[in-house]
Amino acid sequence: MTTNIPHQPLSQTPDHGCRPETIARGILFRGSALLLCRNVKKGYHYLPGGHIEPGELGAQALARELLEETGLSFEIGPSRALFEVVFGDSGHEINLVFHVEPPRDLPEEIQSREPEIAFDWVEAAALVDLDLRPRSIKAWLVGGAAPEGERISHITDREPT
Repeated sequence: MTTNIPHQPLSQTPDHGCRPETIARGILFRGSALLLCRNVKKGYHYLPGGHIEPGELGAQALARELLEETGLSFEIGPSRALFEVVFGDSGHEINLVFHVEPPRDLPEEIQSREPEIAFDWVEAAALVDLDLRPRSIKAWLVGGAAPEGERISHITDREPT
């Protein structure tokens, strides 16, 4: 999916006063249902995952976040997409999205270990009517996402210090 974004001169680019947040997110299907996180207080959904800590690779961060949030160990597969999202003048995210393999003992319902989020299995056909954020990820998922065999180039490297 290629998006043409009009060039904005630096003088017109919002200054958020902060660096972009870098987030690892996962796509995990059970049949035609996708695992999503729900913000309990506000009701919107998003792909599970969380912030990448300094020195951590995206796949490591996603595995850690899923373990912290669910108590379950997941196998993190290849990168599926990268999204850069600017939220008006309130924030800036870089989202690395990975394929996730479920553990053999994946329970029917996944309980959150964090009170502010819940996990829902949402049928792919229902995504179009769901408040799923960010909207670019929603559009990608509703549009069929990238076929599982199709990969993006995601090169990680650790430079010597």
